[in-house]
Amino acid sequence: MFMTVSPRFAACTIAALALAGSVSAEPPTLETPDSGIEAAEAIIAPWLSETAPGIAVAVSLNDEVIFARGAGLANLEHKLSITPDSVFQVASVSKQFTAFATLLLVSEGKVDLGADIRTYLPQLKETPRIITVRQLLDHMSGLRERNTLAAMAGWMADDVQTEAQMMKLVARQSGVNFLAGEEFEYSNTGYALLAEIVARVSGQSFQSFMQDRVFAPLDMNDTRIPDSRNDLIQGRASSYYPDGDAFRNIVVAGEGIGSTGIYTSALDLLKWAENFETQTVGDDAVFAMMAQRSVAANGKVSTFAKGQELRPYKGLQTWSHGGRDAGYRSFVLRVPNEDFELSIVSNRTDFDTAEMAFALVDAFLSGSADFEETAPAPFGPATPAQFAAYAGDYEIQPGVVFSVRAEKDGLTFAELGAPRGELEPLSQTGEREFMLNAHAGLSLTFEPPVDGRSKGFSYQIGLHGAIEAKRIDLLPFDAENVDLAGYEGMFYSADLDTSYRLTLVDGALVAKHMRLPAFSLSPFQEDVLTASEGPLQKVEFFRDAEGQPAGFYASAALAERVKFVRIYLD
Repeated sequence: MFMTVSPRFAACTIAALALAGSVSAEPPTLETPDSGIEAAEAIIAPWLSETAPGIAVAVSLNDEVIFARGAGLANLEHKLSITPDSVFQVASVSKQFTAFATLLLVSEGKVDLGADIRTYLPQLKETPRIITVRQLLDHMSGLRERNTLAAMAGWMADDVQTEAQMMKLVARQSGVNFLAGEEFEYSNTGYALLAEIVARVSGQSFQSFMQDRVFAPLDMNDTRIPDSRNDLIQGRASSYYPDGDAFRNIVVAGEGIGSTGIYTSALDLLKWAENFETQTVGDDAVFAMMAQRSVAANGKVSTFAKGQELRPYKGLQTWSHGGRDAGYRSFVLRVPNEDFELSIVSNRTDFDTAEMAFALVDAFLSGSADFEETAPAPFGPATPAQFAAYAGDYEIQPGVVFSVRAEKDGLTFAELGAPRGELEPLSQTGEREFMLNAHAGLSLTFEPPVDGRSKGFSYQIGLHGAIEAKRIDLLPFDAENVDLAGYEGMFYSADLDTSYRLTLVDGALVAKHMRLPAFSLSPFQEDVLTASEGPLQKVEFFRDAEGQPAGFYASAALAERVKFVRIYLD
């Protein structure tokens, strides 16, 4: 991040945002001026390098590839250059493919969108409300995030995580984040389960189903889903992160599929995107279902349903999704009414795929009759009463609380309890909209006040989307007088099959796990503690009949209230 927030929020925020389809009624008439190619060349120019990792870009218009370039190195050790045929892991872009595969089976009458997922996956535990296949597709299942659960269970980021291990972890879960259909919440767990449903219903592995039904018919010859992390992948680019003036490797240790796992090239991704126009694979019913948007009970639209975000952009209707895993970054975007598609892949963590994608839309489609530069809507400066309505404490992830303060000259923003020197001023940019960091594209949009108070704000992260933060009311609390010794002991979670030992160390309550670095827990409400680092972001204790702490519920990004019970005192 570009401000003083906890590392866990920065990491989980990006992971949580990791970023679909109609057919144009008439063939587009847009011509491609040479200036579009020139502009695209200028856009990728900063990534040209013979010493650093980089990117590959491909653009299609009217079913013809009009631009395809590579920049930087696919492998630093061997100094291999990136080309449009270089193969990258595309992470969450894989969700489009998983949704499509599921809907192929729905169209054939083999999968029922309204069926309880336990019809196909009986190993899962019953939930308070049944979860349907449709709700998996729409990110409305309420299932806990399996990557967060793995971290809470003690797995390190570079540990090998097989799909079988992750499925066992999901099957152990006795709780959910919310009742199915009540909310929209991005879920890797849901898409991993969809891949398993495809495999069980089709009688093939998910890998072979995708190869037979999608990749081969579309001539996606550089695309595959490896069965193992040890598989050889022809033309694969390595993944990197910057470390000072150099770069270091990031190994993809996970073997997850459905939510991630596809390796492909920029040019092959264009073949996939163009299929939404040509319908070489899939019938009208499949493409109609891919475009459907659902609304949760709380009124939120399923933004990334079917692995595609529908986003109006400068008068154009765009469908897109991004992905990020290890050092890999990816983005696929379509503008159906212009028969325009683009793909971007990268092997470095410091690359903003969405920013480049929409810059390329500007470069190639600014001559479209529908394209329009939208001027900011006029707004009046916020009044002191409005500042007061926005001020308050907001929880954006479990245990991650931001404080918005009404100052004499406007609003400030910081993590709860931050010293005054770390307060970030918010400059107003629109009606209820405030810029936090223009360089990083971080901004806040407050909900319309009700009875003089906004109930939440939307935390916008550039062109990647937004995270909702809810207002919370904190009670007066004296952290200095909390008896931390009462929380000591060994605590076990059946959902995670793991234990943490809480013990006092130099006056601080420290959580210890046999595989993880120790981290401290700090009280901020009665029987509620948070951690500035470590996988348990928020810990809420419950007490027995004698009033003694008997256990706690641990929460982190997209995985809430995992139960731990005290098995013995320290």
